[in-house]
Amino acid sequence: MAETFRVFRDRLTDDKDREKFNIMSHESMENNLEMDWTLDDFANTLFGDFETNERRYIRLSTSSELIPRLDELLMVYNSDSDKQSMNLVFFDDCIAHLARIARILRQQRGNALLVGVGGSGRSSMARLAADINQYSTFMIEITKSYRQKEWYEDIKKMLRSSGLEENTMQFLFSDT
Repeated sequence: MAETFRVFRDRLTDDKDREKFNIMSHESMENNLEMDWTLDDFANTLFGDFETNERRYIRLSTSSELIPRLDELLMVYNSDSDKQSMNLVFFDDCIAHLARIARILRQQRGNALLVGVGGSGRSSMARLAADINQYSTFMIEITKSYRQKEWYEDIKKMLRSSGLEENTMQFLFSDT
């Protein structure tokens, strides 16, 4: 059942579709598996591998139980002097996005297009998810004066870092 949620429910973007999926899953479990779960158990089910140090992919605890672990991971991220310090407040939607981004980055050839208004936390969640997965990030900031020459220079820097220093890298693009 966990696989079904991870594969299908995470990809649904509409609350109406997620609710319908929850009802269908609930009915299926009650009828076929003789499991007695309430419909509320399906509402905000999240999966990830960062709740414990064992790095096992499991159903994540409730937000209130998970927040101290996320605060710990954020403190580890902020302790690196090479990284821009972040002050984040974790809430349900934020945790859901972080879990999805972390999972996507762990997949082979995993990539995501994060769309939203400025200041919504896309870059912060991507950087924290990369750090959770022990990836380093390379951020390209695109400005009005950014041209092909700057692109090639940024690509050279990234390739040198990932090739010569054997870093596992994730690209982050920022449109300013």
